[in-house]
Amino acid sequence: MQGFSDGGADLAQLQSTMRTIEVACTSIQMHINPTAAEATILSLAQSPQPYKACQFILENSQVANARFQAVAAIRDAAIREWSFLSNEDRRSLISFCLCFIMQHASSPEGYVQAKVSSVAAQLMKRGWLEFTAAEKEAFFYQVKQAILGAHGVDVQFIGVNFLESLISEFSPSTSSAMGLPREFHEQCRTSLELNYLKTFYFWARDAALSVTNKIIESDAVIPEVKVCTAALRLMLQILNWEFRHDTNSTKASINVFSAVVRHDNASSKRSECVLVQVTGLTALLQSLLES
Repeated sequence: MQGFSDGGADLAQLQSTMRTIEVACTSIQMHINPTAAEATILSLAQSPQPYKACQFILENSQVANARFQAVAAIRDAAIREWSFLSNEDRRSLISFCLCFIMQHASSPEGYVQAKVSSVAAQLMKRGWLEFTAAEKEAFFYQVKQAILGAHGVDVQFIGVNFLESLISEFSPSTSSAMGLPREFHEQCRTSLELNYLKTFYFWARDAALSVTNKIIESDAVIPEVKVCTAALRLMLQILNWEFRHDTNSTKASINVFSAVVRHDNASSKRSECVLVQVTGLTALLQSLLES
């Protein structure tokens, strides 16, 4: 089985690795010797420290499935080798994934973006108990700027989706297996609940509010709709969290999304539809708070 270790990799070797993975992915899609092709892809994930090769594929390959397999290999290798990686290398892998999804926010290949976002969330959780508060804040500063719309609507949507992935990883029912004891997952869960969930809720609320006027005033489908929908979905996800620490205080301190709606005879059916959806979700959020 061919290996794809980063050791001494130069441009020619990186390009060769990328072509090999691209051919393997294409072979699987075309059902040409799929067993050998799957073995080739598996060898990428099983190679020691394949990060440089995987990052090269993500940044340069024109084959979407090759990029998907590359980020999957980053995840598998990083989880396997975590104890051997330096703290700088760990942070670098997470930063790479976050930067990638922000820089490719307008990409039509949503499944690749979702995978990179998921890997960033998993690696952040893996290092959660080791990263300092300052290191976490450095990651979340970038995410906050995205969610609040500092870099445009597409990046705003990606930022909200990343938090949804992150919260899913910290929830026992949806977390990914990492070969770690239950105590690790419980400590991560408690830390996120006590220190971050409320903040994330307010970021989601602000994201929804930031696009509401444009949605109401528009007669057409606009990108802000997906931001509002994602933000409301994130708020609902947080309110559905099974709080175990000071539950009443936490829920009472979170205000549901609300906005003053200015009715206009010229409002389009699309705007009315969005408002109905927002009103319904708001009512659902309110019922959850009162339960």
